[in-house]
Amino acid sequence: MWRNLIESLLHSAILRNVAHGCVRALAVGVVFYFIVYILERVSGGATAQYRSRGFLQDVAYWFYYRSGLNNLLLMAGLFSFLSARLTFLPLSFAHNLHPIVRGMIWFVVDDFGLYWTHRLQHKWRFMWAFHATHHSQEQLSFATTARFHPVDFFFANTIRFVPLLVLGASPMGWLPLYLSTDFIATALHSRITWRFGPLSRVFVTPRFHSFHHSADPRYYDKNFGGLLCIWDQIFGTAADAPEQPTEFGLPQVKMPTLISTLVQPFRLVRQLYAPASSSPNQILPAVVSRADEHPTR
Repeated sequence: MWRNLIESLLHSAILRNVAHGCVRALAVGVVFYFIVYILERVSGGATAQYRSRGFLQDVAYWFYYRSGLNNLLLMAGLFSFLSARLTFLPLSFAHNLHPIVRGMIWFVVDDFGLYWTHRLQHKWRFMWAFHATHHSQEQLSFATTARFHPVDFFFANTIRFVPLLVLGASPMGWLPLYLSTDFIATALHSRITWRFGPLSRVFVTPRFHSFHHSADPRYYDKNFGGLLCIWDQIFGTAADAPEQPTEFGLPQVKMPTLISTLVQPFRLVRQLYAPASSSPNQILPAVVSRADEHPTR
């Protein structure tokens, strides 16, 4: 019986899709690694992160999301659920626009929503407990872009999808735009040190985003932008300094293993709702302090 079950699974379309996704994730990861590594070396950025244990954790997240496994388990069902319930909302004018114009509107709306969703991830203590997995990385690399707890990923993308669905966007419709911006988004967690001149006034750069991950409390709740930094400039959350940060992560909160990056957030949430008489714990206050002691403005 078990043999037949295993054989049926091996021959199933689902496993084949996941296997193909893993191959794609490996190919894309190798390409990104070599391109980003060369740019980091040329710009004088650090490369020691690729020899750290944290990088291997990020690689595991990279394969989980890039293989399509997360889409299979969570996001496909979410998208179908939301699409079926938002059919009365799409604005028809978006369908009549030129594809390039329509894509630009989707891009701006999506990035604006991403900015505010990111601020919510830091402000709402429940979401911050899970978003802490992303900020627990002390050695940033391009693969850190995939280091998101599944609960954090699910909530953030649920909020993010709604405006796009209202505008009539579809996965195939925004796919070309997604692919064109994918490398930029991935490179944001790299250690490329260039400022990129006038472009840095509009687009988020690795240098700009590095302040967001800084362990220095002066830069908590700063530089939330996804691809456009203009939102930070407009809403007063932009930060810069002559010297780029070199220390990252949450100084008082450690997630040294892959398992801890998945389990620790649930412990933090449990402490959020623990009775006041419970014994104090030093982990939760350190995490929520980034949301409470340095609130967004």
